[in-house]
Amino acid sequence: MDKAAQAKVSMVSFVTGLIMLFIPYLKNFDTVIPGISMYFPLMFYLGLVLVAAGYYLK
Repeated sequence: MDKAAQAKVSMVSFVTGLIMLFIPYLKNFDTVIPGISMYFPLMFYLGLVLVAAGYYLK
């Protein structure tokens, strides 16, 4: 993988991971659909993995 593609993948995975880390904090709002709240722990840990992958690829 060339440097430009690696930098793009790194940035996308890092930003996506950060977004997924903060999604579980939405459970405090009333507008969140109750059906997706069961996936909040999965989103949190997947976000951690994506942030680590993005940091590793930089």
